[in-house]
Amino acid sequence: MTPKERVLAALRHEEPDRVPTGEFATDHTVIDQALGRHTYWRAKRRYHEALWDGRRNEVIETMKRDIVDFTLALDLDMIPVNLVPHKDFPFRKPRQLDEDTWEDERGNIVKYSHETEDIGLVKAGDKPVQPLDFKLPPEPDESELELVNYVIEKLGKTHFVFCRPGRFTGLGYVSGWTADRFLRVAEDPEGVANAELRGAEGLKKTLEPFVKAGVDGVAIGSDYGFNSGPFVSPATFAEVYAPALRRRCEIIHEAGKPCLFHSCGNNRLILDQMVEAGMDAYQAIQPIERIHEIKQIFGQRLTLWGGVSTDTLCRGTPEEVRHQTLFTLKHCAPGGGLILSSSHSVVVKTPLENYRTMLDVIHERGTYPIDIPEEIPEPDWGGG
Repeated sequence: MTPKERVLAALRHEEPDRVPTGEFATDHTVIDQALGRHTYWRAKRRYHEALWDGRRNEVIETMKRDIVDFTLALDLDMIPVNLVPHKDFPFRKPRQLDEDTWEDERGNIVKYSHETEDIGLVKAGDKPVQPLDFKLPPEPDESELELVNYVIEKLGKTHFVFCRPGRFTGLGYVSGWTADRFLRVAEDPEGVANAELRGAEGLKKTLEPFVKAGVDGVAIGSDYGFNSGPFVSPATFAEVYAPALRRRCEIIHEAGKPCLFHSCGNNRLILDQMVEAGMDAYQAIQPIERIHEIKQIFGQRLTLWGGVSTDTLCRGTPEEVRHQTLFTLKHCAPGGGLILSSSHSVVVKTPLENYRTMLDVIHERGTYPIDIPEEIPEPDWGGG
């Protein structure tokens, strides 16, 4: 089977030749290690600084090359695509305050984290900003579709290409959760529900360029909880968030594509509603959710995308990775409906040896029919 056929079979809950694999997101460090060169793909600070310095074309050219080369080098079945910055987008370089801190034209103070490599907002500014002497065209043009078209040209016939919809309107910074989000739900649940539905309707237009380009699937997402559980009750979720999720799934299905849904947090209490909404695959299955139990409950209605703790891939040993991979294969692969990958994404500082261990086990033991006769006790999954 081709990689594309393998993933499509898993989404149909059929057994392909072997369990497919691929990631929702892969940070640059594993790609750097695998290719033996620096990439701008999810390169965080490196990516920001290159765009600030006016090297947009260099960034996009290397991203195009590197994500294709990485997919082929590690024999992955899935490959993500997204729109890239317009060729004429005027990046404004912030003023550097010290080695790891900047202030932008709004007065926002942003700082680099050596732990996550993100550039995060630490203090919001309120300075008036001169409007950009630039307007995005009404529809994405060829420069914004460079990555999408390149990947589909190179791998579209053989691999499952999925999009992460959205248009580049400027470099965003990582920011923390705010109490306002919860207060709005408590004070005006109907208003929040209506806003969610309006946002869902906007997906139809956002999807158009990807569908025309020929992607195979659509990955959308929204975080609904913490490790301790959802941040709203199941009843509130049904009132505020479920209708918009249902509408998003409908729009993706109307476009003839499967909906791959990414959601962080322990969603077990609301997962039945998420499944009812119509998502085809559930990604970011955190260890606390116990993927094998989700398989038992929803396995005939939902393709599971995950299975090896992101934390273990990053900080564990190859043997721990092997254990988790075997456990997930044994308990979740039979009958199809599994895309085995990290439980969330491949994060910075993940050793290539660990990631290759997961892939090696999939290739060695993930061929159908699945035959893992040995007892595999439930692993110590690690932190995420």
